[in-house]
Amino acid sequence: MAPTPAPAAPRAGRHRRRWWLLVGGVVGALAIILPLVLIPREDGPKAGTGPGQPTAAATQSTTPRLAVQGPILRPSTGKGGTLRVAAAADCDSWDPQRSNSDECWAQQRWFSRQLLTYKPGTTDLIGDLATGVPTSTDAVTWRYTLRAGLKFEDGTSITSRDIKYGIERVFDAQLVTTGLKGLTRYLDDPNNKYPGPYQDPSPDKLGLRSIETPDDQTIVFHLTTPFGDWNYLMASPASTPVPRAKDTGAQYADRPFSSGPYKFASYQRGQSLTLVRNLSWDPATDPVNTALPDRIEEAMRLPRQTIDEQILSGHSDVFAGQTGALPLTLDRAPTDSAMRANQRLTVTSGVVRSLSLTTTVAPFDNVHCRKAIAWAIDRQAQVTAHGGPDEAVAATTLVSPPMRYHSTLDLYPSAGGHGDASQARRELATCGRPAGFPVKLAVADDDTSQQEANAIKKTLAGIGVDVQLSALDSDAFFNLIFTPQKMRDQGIGLALVGYDPGWPAPAGLLASLTDGRRILAANNRNLAELNDPAVNTALDDAFLADITDSTRAADPAGTAATRWAAAQRLILDTAAYIPLTCDRVTNIYSSGLTNVYYQPAYDTIDFSALGVR
Repeated sequence: MAPTPAPAAPRAGRHRRRWWLLVGGVVGALAIILPLVLIPREDGPKAGTGPGQPTAAATQSTTPRLAVQGPILRPSTGKGGTLRVAAAADCDSWDPQRSNSDECWAQQRWFSRQLLTYKPGTTDLIGDLATGVPTSTDAVTWRYTLRAGLKFEDGTSITSRDIKYGIERVFDAQLVTTGLKGLTRYLDDPNNKYPGPYQDPSPDKLGLRSIETPDDQTIVFHLTTPFGDWNYLMASPASTPVPRAKDTGAQYADRPFSSGPYKFASYQRGQSLTLVRNLSWDPATDPVNTALPDRIEEAMRLPRQTIDEQILSGHSDVFAGQTGALPLTLDRAPTDSAMRANQRLTVTSGVVRSLSLTTTVAPFDNVHCRKAIAWAIDRQAQVTAHGGPDEAVAATTLVSPPMRYHSTLDLYPSAGGHGDASQARRELATCGRPAGFPVKLAVADDDTSQQEANAIKKTLAGIGVDVQLSALDSDAFFNLIFTPQKMRDQGIGLALVGYDPGWPAPAGLLASLTDGRRILAANNRNLAELNDPAVNTALDDAFLADITDSTRAADPAGTAATRWAAAQRLILDTAAYIPLTCDRVTNIYSSGLTNVYYQPAYDTIDFSALGVR
């Protein structure tokens, strides 16, 4: 999980991206894929008209539509009409295997399906192309069975070979360079690396030996190392089927072949996209997609103010980026309570902004000096610095509420969340610094980060800690905080960062941030350089419980939940990371848009459920 500087308000053309990279894991040779997200995202619906159940109108479906969990803005089963989407920028790629953007992943569900997906409004995995979520006794071998009747847009059958071929495309060094590339480490032979299908000497271009396709309906993965969260990766665009005959390499993004309810009608890169119904899609094979609109039109590269104005006037229905309406727009939007509920949705982000405390830089090599900071922090001042309660909420844990095994912990409670200066001073005395000390804080140079950093400086001055700000542009900031030697050489004791999970489970996040055996000389994600034997052992125990609970759907004995809660408590007790806030964001929608609800698995609304009236 990668730290991110606390960014300012969304800018035109900005995508919330996921970069996945492989870092050593928590149990011996085990490995973790770490999703790195550099743009804050939203989660958890806070407004709406109440629970509902958007369902497909097709009564012939033998796969029942699943009920949405949580509030829905204008629930409806009405079909027809044109959904009009306004975008500040084009997607990074409409090729599912190449895309690295949250909102693009969510929109690609209009025309692509994967082995697994998520129950509407939840982070629970279910079968999509596959009949269900498999289990694995060793977290190495994973077998999926495809549903019957799956078709591409031309009516040809979707087979296990098409899914294998799609995954093989991720191996091509020229086609895919970031994002989903990380999963190749679980499937590749380090002594005989697979080059991807374009250089595959096999006649059928299906030479990757770690994936078997014994028949058209079965695909089996043999991982190179155990990974209990493998099913989450099969809910990503990596498992989108691609028919080899239709693959055009780098040009595939201009006309991907549909396995979902819509297909490309026209696309002009950077300008517009039009989707129409895929008549070969059978709702009887799909437990999630409702396919309500007849047509979807997306206009791109529009100024943000123009997008908001079009939505308010009804000329557009939804903003593709979902990074929030402009403050000026929200001030102008209807203030009537009924209209507000009908046209706005506010969500609390999965991004947890936090302070990392460098345990190798004095005096933070003393846990009591770190705890002094943890007790003193005024989280409400951080909420205010970020823009107020409409923009942020206080956070007390690193694992955000949408994630599996979230635990409600507050190891440093204070009245109103304003910090406990008396307790902080006691910790200072215990660590031998009763008068306080000077410390350097690395921070990104955007306005929001500067406001938050200045609030920290003011708070800590109250206990005698003199914070010296080191403001850096984004590149310099990351270069510094990802290089432990530079942090030590420059005496950087604090860094203001944010973390966003790439999938809703804590394994990659907490192992990345806190496993002391994974501290790297470069591209290091354990910013605090925390190396606590008790934490390392707790991560091992929790990760093994994750492998046992490999269905990712339930933990009947509570073993995984208990172990992850124990790991979180130990981590917070080290005060190597101090949670500050979670972002909040408010988006607006046209009065004609239906079935608007938050999908925490994608940390955006569920574009595939939207309808118009």
